[in-house]
Parts: sequence; C-alpha cells; structure tokens
Amino acid sequence: MKISNVFILIAYLLLTSSMTIEAKNLDSGAEIYSDRCVLCHGNKGMGDGYIPMRLKGYPQTSLFESPKATDKTALVKVISKGVLIDTVNEYMPPWESELTEEQISDLADFVIYLRSDTENALIMLEKHTRNLDKTVRDGRVIFETRCALCHGKLGLGDGRMARIIKNPPPADLTKSILTPHQMGLIIKLGGQEVGRSPKMPPWGDFMTDNEVNAVVDFIDTLKD
Repeated sequence: MKISNVFILIAYLLLTSSMTIEAKNLDSGAEIYSDRCVLCHGNKGMGDGYIPMRLKGYPQTSLFESPKATDKTALVKVISKGVLIDTVNEYMPPWESELTEEQISDLADFVIYLRSDTENALIMLEKHTRNLDKTVRDGRVIFETRCALCHGKLGLGDGRMARIIKNPPPADLTKSILTPHQMGLIIKLGGQEVGRSPKMPPWGDFMTDNEVNAVVDFIDTLKD
C-alpha cells in the first residue's frame, strides 16, 4: 500500500471514529434529557413541560426562545449550577451532584444539537421519550394541562372554552363510546382529520404516543 493511501486510511478511521463518538455522546445527552429535563422543558424543548404548564407565573422554559445560555460553556454552567430566579424560588435545579461531568457535557451537546438540527435531534430524542412509562396518573396531569380548558377537569365538556366553542361544543368525554384506538387518533390527528369536530386540535406534535395512551387511559376512568 502506498504511503499516501495509508495516510488517507488513517484520516478516514480517525474521522469515522470521531463521528461515532459524537453520535454516542449526543444519544447519551438525548437519553439524559428525556429522563431529567422533559418535566420542565417539554418533549421537544419548547417549554411546555408539565410543571410550567401547571404553575402560574412559572418562568418560560423554552430552549429556543431567547436562550440565555447559547454556547457549550454557558450551558454546562447552567446545567451544573442551576438557575436561581430569586432568593426564594430555584426554578432550574443544579445537576452537578447527580450527573457526572461527562453526562453534563453530553447533555449540553444535545441541547446545542437540538437548536441547530432540530428535526434530527427530535428523532433521536423520541427514541427515548417513547419508552418512558406513562401511567393513568400521568394521563391526568396531561389532561389537566392540555384538555381541561375545553373538556373540563372531569371531562364533562364544560371547560372555560365551552363558552366560546359552539356547534359542536367540546365533547362530554364521560359519555364517549369511542374505542381507545379511535380516541387516540382524535387526540393525535385532531377532529377534522378523522371526520369529527374541526375545533378539536391535533396534539401529535406536542405529545408522544405513550402520553396519548396515558390520556386515553385517564379518560376511561371518567366514564360513567
């Protein structure tokens, strides 16, 4: 083998090895995000996690909207030390006592990846978020943050938006005869896509399949 070909082979091996390590680190960061960050930042980093949606006055947690930490050094510091909004309420917890330096580095890399190549980052993240166990209790929390505004806390169709949404009004879910599969399709695709009310919005872009299933299971507990 010619010397020039040897150098080319070495360069190729170094490049592919670097790419493999980077992909592994990003996947590690995605897994950590799905386990530690979804509650506040949401499944897609949009700031629509359960906690900010339930607590009035909670600071915005979108990773895209006016981010204060934009480079890796700043992200590592925020993840490690947390963010203290005031002297009483600590909204972003510090993770340095629970995550290793390597894990924090991987998480910071994934956040940068999420911002720079959102579509592919979300594909990577979804591999982990779809495997998270979601119970009926989770379904209740999601229902209260996503659905109660129209359908009411008990699913009676008497949410605050029922004063505005007419013809047809929000459904009384306690009397629904839809199968779990049909209910799941309506939640994911919206009413219009399945021949139902066009005023029912699609939630598939905001909820994972396991979250949809948890909501369907919770709705089942509301039925007469």
